Amino acid sequence: MSRRYQNRMCGQLLSQYDSHLLDIYKAEMGYGVERFFLLAYCLACCWPGLGAKTGLRIVRQWAELDFVFPSETVQQIAIERQYYIKGNSVPLDVDVQHKKGPEKSRIFVTIPRFDTGRPMTFGTVEDDSRIRAYPDYSWHDNQGLNCDGMTSVFRVAIDKCQRLWVMDSGKIGDAQVCQPQLLAFNLHNDQLIYRHRVNASSYIASSLFITPVVDIKGRGPNDCSDTFVYVADVSGFGILVVDVDRDRSWRISHRHFFPYPSHGSFSIDGETFDLMDGVFGFALSPRLADGYRFLYFHALASVKENVVRTSVLQNDSFIHDPNADPNSVSVFAEERPNQSAAEAMNKDGILFFGLMEPPGIWCWNSATEYSTSNFHQIAINRETLQFASGVKIVTNIKGEEELWVLTSSFQRVMTGTLSSDRINYRIHAEKIPNLLQNSPCVMTPKDRAVGHHANLITPDKPRHFYKYGAVAFL
Repeated sequence: MSRRYQNRMCGQLLSQYDSHLLDIYKAEMGYGVERFFLLAYCLACCWPGLGAKTGLRIVRQWAELDFVFPSETVQQIAIERQYYIKGNSVPLDVDVQHKKGPEKSRIFVTIPRFDTGRPMTFGTVEDDSRIRAYPDYSWHDNQGLNCDGMTSVFRVAIDKCQRLWVMDSGKIGDAQVCQPQLLAFNLHNDQLIYRHRVNASSYIASSLFITPVVDIKGRGPNDCSDTFVYVADVSGFGILVVDVDRDRSWRISHRHFFPYPSHGSFSIDGETFDLMDGVFGFALSPRLADGYRFLYFHALASVKENVVRTSVLQNDSFIHDPNADPNSVSVFAEERPNQSAAEAMNKDGILFFGLMEPPGIWCWNSATEYSTSNFHQIAINRETLQFASGVKIVTNIKGEEELWVLTSSFQRVMTGTLSSDRINYRIHAEKIPNLLQNSPCVMTPKDRAVGHHANLITPDKPRHFYKYGAVAFL
């Protein structure tokens, strides 16, 4: 494609911005993440700074969020009631649903209600980058007054069965205005198919449920039964386990769910803030030979990575006693250079995670020792990759894995120095094979044959026998 033709095509899109034309172009771009990049490319023609090479490409970005309301009257009411305060909304997580054919793929973002002024807590990103409430505005226009709606959502998860899992913390600021609840929607028709209200015995006054991951055991690739959802309780320092098939849940407590006071101070781009958050980032390993997985996790105020078998989490004896066996949850001997927020693991057992300094995304092959020497750079950018609060592995309709990341100037949110004069929030994406070209994180055929499956702690081998991967424990 010639430069002249590219410029003409971009000019046509930017000047007309016809949604039908845009859909046609997107459909021609590919079957996954590429659908979102033509407009971003056109913007980069006009503003070259957007095209900076980081290893990840910017899909959407905002100085501040704007929203789609059902009508101007509804918007005005939200403003008068201070349900909508311009500039108050902070996106935290991202997920994506790719659709076949001419149907639009959808980008989802969460907007927790840290306080008032957020008109909606979860929605989809329109072509013009405004946020539309999901599944519709009636679920959000309650500000805690209707607990059948959504109160405050930090993160979500889309599973292989096209179910969208939404963990509603039930809190606005520090006030528990509604009971925490786990919701599931059928993405084929956007109808609610599951609701689990968390029992009072499974959370405490300080609890804040923020990160869900979905574990489908099933009996085959199309079997959606035997589903468990594990949720991080960041300030109650626990893990919530929801047994979906039996519609029950329990809380698990362990010392590794707590923050480390020595790592509760964060410095990003010259701004410093304190945040003593506990268990935060979750990543599930590929399924193991015995049908279970490893859950990798860490506290935000920490440089340690931990791991636990999902067979431990699924033990319903925690209903009666939430305290886990001290030896059932383990910590890697080596540490990260500094704190990390979100993380995710792909089908080959490669962990993707952000670091605060330098701001960027890194990978670690779980078939190797957990060590800084085995952490490898995916993308570094001090301006665009600050505080990666959302990290997801998305499979497109061709079966290719993509990495999606939401970053923000979260340090300025915490210090009250946020300004609409600069870009504060970004969504990045790229196909994982492109990111891992020539990367030391790529598994060799030998790695795949041995992999972290061989690193399991089994009854016939002592704990200290293992050195690498998921069992490099203290």
